[in-house]
Amino acid sequence: MPARSTGQPAGAGEQTRMALVAAAIGLFGAKGFEATSTREIAAKAGANIASIAYHFGGKDGLRLACAEMVVARIRGVVGEVILSSDPGDDPRVAAAMIEAAAMGMADFLLARSEARDIAAFMVREVSAPGVVLDRIYADLIYPVHSKLCQLLGLATGQDPEGDLIRLGAFSIAGQIVYFRIGHALVAKRMQWQSVGSDEIGRIKAVILSNIRTFIAANARVMP
Repeated sequence: MPARSTGQPAGAGEQTRMALVAAAIGLFGAKGFEATSTREIAAKAGANIASIAYHFGGKDGLRLACAEMVVARIRGVVGEVILSSDPGDDPRVAAAMIEAAAMGMADFLLARSEARDIAAFMVREVSAPGVVLDRIYADLIYPVHSKLCQLLGLATGQDPEGDLIRLGAFSIAGQIVYFRIGHALVAKRMQWQSVGSDEIGRIKAVILSNIRTFIAANARVMP
């Protein structure tokens, strides 16, 4: 069957699709899914409203495409570093891998302009049970968190599936997310006129200190 013509030059269809996803991530994160209209999304993307149905089958399909894009973006930044890590049996290597992943995530969330919309979208979706949350959990949260627990368990000598380590892994990731979503509050309280590389460096130093403190406080003394 021949491909359906969109009346657009080659490549324009994919550009429209990506523009719609980017616009929807920003609007869904800022306003929520229900409060955002397809007309708003199309206008922000500079696209025809009919292109949403054409590319995604409707607003629900666009929402799922947004989740897939966000998952791919985050996995590209930190997920593959975690998932492909192999510390052997060395607790120190495991700790170093945790730190490297945390610093990569901090650099992305705190320094990249796109991260504001991505973080807002994630915060909205992880609090809304449904097919989108299920996809984010299965493709991102569960595999990355599980591997982080393995590394943290090795670094401390604790059970990687015990409550302490599973909650500890969430605390490591959660502090980074907070510095992104609480960006304005942090800057205001710190009396920073802007958040540049120097300020981000100070935040990263605190994140590293927290990770090292958790590992040191919970490390089992080996016989």
